[in-house]
Amino acid sequence: MRWLKLAVIVTFLLLIPANAQPVKVESISNYNMIIEVNGDVVHVKNNITLKNLINKPIVPGIGEIRLQKVSPQKIGFISIPFTKEVKPVKVENLKGYKSDGDKIEVKVEDKKDYTIIHYEIWYPIEPGKELTFVIEYDSSDLIEKGLLFKTLKVPVGADLDVERLKLEIKSDWKITYTDPEMSSYWEASIPAGSIAFFTAELSILPLPKTPFSSYIMFWTAIIVLVVLLALVVRKRGKT
Repeated sequence: MRWLKLAVIVTFLLLIPANAQPVKVESISNYNMIIEVNGDVVHVKNNITLKNLINKPIVPGIGEIRLQKVSPQKIGFISIPFTKEVKPVKVENLKGYKSDGDKIEVKVEDKKDYTIIHYEIWYPIEPGKELTFVIEYDSSDLIEKGLLFKTLKVPVGADLDVERLKLEIKSDWKITYTDPEMSSYWEASIPAGSIAFFTAELSILPLPKTPFSSYIMFWTAIIVLVVLLALVVRKRGKT
């Protein structure tokens, strides 16, 4: 009898596919991120919609939004090209609430080189239905400040698949360059557990939007102009 039970168990295990994956019960069907650049601080508003993917009610519980600051290494105030330094992101004025205004629990946890915003959703979601909530925060770490230019580098990531991300920027400064390319907004999908980065350069100058870094192009042009003027002055001085 024992041998018969053992044979049944072994047969059952052999029938399980070797590449079987855990069943996904929820996803982020829509992730609308609105970024407001106010001086040296960035205000981020995340409108997140969770979707139940199975035929039973679920309670999402604790979820994560992941942030990371990536910037070139510096000597003093000079950035070293082709270098990278990753750090956690300073988060301030954090708050979370459902679309109906009810508050949800949120907290920040800093890891060695990234930051996690934990949120708690203890409301049931029926099969095929969705639940929308909002997480807002301020951060000065997401923007590199300059006299004429600002560089915005925004990380987006979660512990769930993001089916549709829509990112918008609101600022009095003019957007002169983005990576990836965007028109009025940027759209993407992001797999669970990963972080995608969106970069934008903004300028107080009325410069056109270009496929290259306007910051580098502008200051290169200024340096070339200064060198040419110096050569002209030197030549006239000799004559």
